[in-house]
Amino acid sequence: MVKKLSALLFLLLILSSTSEAFQLGHALKPGDCIGIIAPSTYAASEDLEGTVEVLRSHGYRVKVAPSAKAAYEHFAGTDRKRADDINKMFRDDSVKAILCVRGGYGAARTLGLLDYKMIAKHPKPLIGYSDITALHIALGKLAGLSTIHGPMGVSFTTERYESDYTRENFFANLTRTTPIGSIPMPEGRKLETVIIGRAEGVITGGNLTVLTSLVGTPYELDGTGSLLLLEEVGESPYRIDRMLNQLYQNGLLTRVNGILFGDFIGCEDDEADGVNNFTLDDVLLHYARISRKPVIKGVPSGHGKYNMFIPFGVHAVMKANADDSASLIIDSPMFIE
Repeated sequence: MVKKLSALLFLLLILSSTSEAFQLGHALKPGDCIGIIAPSTYAASEDLEGTVEVLRSHGYRVKVAPSAKAAYEHFAGTDRKRADDINKMFRDDSVKAILCVRGGYGAARTLGLLDYKMIAKHPKPLIGYSDITALHIALGKLAGLSTIHGPMGVSFTTERYESDYTRENFFANLTRTTPIGSIPMPEGRKLETVIIGRAEGVITGGNLTVLTSLVGTPYELDGTGSLLLLEEVGESPYRIDRMLNQLYQNGLLTRVNGILFGDFIGCEDDEADGVNNFTLDDVLLHYARISRKPVIKGVPSGHGKYNMFIPFGVHAVMKANADDSASLIIDSPMFIE
């Protein structure tokens, strides 16, 4: 009977994971411990060592998951080992935040092995992007947890991802207990209006390919009433179209209150046999229009040099103005003291 009541309470927690119910982790303090995991593809030793060095240079202690040093085919250890390390990092109360060293592929294979009930009792920020989208969505849906779409270890150790903007925002926001407000933009960049309007809700989303792969699974993003962030890398416009079409047909693009396009790196226009094909901008505009939601583009998020620290499960307001100017305002704290 007790077990049945416990299961019922956990189910109610899952069903009540609305925009007002996401659990926040604590803001970090000097000397706190950051755990490093590799939930997807294995990390090169120089990326792992470089990540540890960068965190320590900013005054943090570091605990590295055993699987982060392992390799099993192209994964960082077996699915079970990677999942066990994620569970252990959440269970360990000496660890105040969890940073993914890199993405790749494989995080989704751990989702059925995570202890969401335990994780819900130990809220702390998990930070990453790309393949880490699978963890963001599952932890938000099944543990009611706010997570951070932002830099990974490779963001500090790999030239094509490194920038002062990314590093400064990361370390400034780790300790923040007040709302970010209007997101800071890299020099020379601005947010732009695609579809005029104003919308608000909690931010969610991530990598387009990963979000699409979750459709039809227990971890599928519902997204009702949220602001949907989308980014991608290395996909041609027709593939972007195919994925956005699936998210439109399954209702996600119309369930959300607004859409935020991040970076689409290496998603150049198709050139096949001299045929004129849709450009990336054509594709994004098409789905922006038929979604009938406010849409902005240019959010510094994804696989480029500029990777903003964006809290998922935290309330924000987007404004897409008629003069093409736009703003994204995160108006609620992402951490507690």
